[in-house]
Amino acid sequence: MRILRVFPKKTSYTPTDPLAYCANGIKQVPMLSLFPEFDEVHISCIFTWDKAFCEDLAYQFRGATDKPVRLGGPAFKSPTVGFEQGLYIKKNIIFSSRGCNNNCPWCIVPKIEGKLVELPIVTGNIIQDNNFLQTSKSHKDKVFEMLKAQKQICFKGGLEPDLLDDHFVENVRGLRIKELWLACDTDGALTTFEKACKKLVDAGFTRHHIKCYALIGDDMSKNEERLRRIWTAGAMPFAQLYRDFTGTKTTYSKEWNAFCRSWQRPAAVEAHMKSGTDFRNFGT
Repeated sequence: MRILRVFPKKTSYTPTDPLAYCANGIKQVPMLSLFPEFDEVHISCIFTWDKAFCEDLAYQFRGATDKPVRLGGPAFKSPTVGFEQGLYIKKNIIFSSRGCNNNCPWCIVPKIEGKLVELPIVTGNIIQDNNFLQTSKSHKDKVFEMLKAQKQICFKGGLEPDLLDDHFVENVRGLRIKELWLACDTDGALTTFEKACKKLVDAGFTRHHIKCYALIGDDMSKNEERLRRIWTAGAMPFAQLYRDFTGTKTTYSKEWNAFCRSWQRPAAVEAHMKSGTDFRNFGT
């Protein structure tokens, strides 16, 4: 089936083929004759704060074509079944599994995708699995084999530190790795994260390769301490302000936003870690 996919805004993951269209804030439907022939229109919404805009887009497209117009995506908690390469994200970005067996209170993945299910492996260099390390050893081995022919390899979904074992480390050592993304969202996860990070550092990976998602937004002092420990362990921290899965974007103060940005830019993080600057005064 030929599907015209419509996205509210362009991101680094948005497909670029002729049947992908980014509205970028414009609700008016473009001339449909500009696109190759299509059978359906799918409007894909990731963030809940874009839901109203996407609903308007769906209304506009339904008035402009007699083809079926479907509205969905993570923001609408659409069921996720399998993975079709290149449909809603660029072709080189892949999922080798769906779902997660954890039930972290801040995460929507188990509610949308359910328990982890392994999928047929397709070729790509960015592994976006929500919890790749929960897959079986045989599945991982198939992914590693596929990745031997790839460059600029990234594990972007977030590697669970307590599942990062010698089998994973030994296999990624032989690959052309660009980035390995871990996660450390609570203070209680620090000890496990530090042990996992040490495994990667001992295997020859540096802060250039090891990145870490870190959820923040409750206690700035404690959040900063956790971010500093992530750096000290050998990883580059990437702060993310917690967002509720609601229809509106959670609002934070200027101080919180400045604090978060200062822990997202590698150059700024490096400079301030070396100088010992208090991040709570950064950018205010």
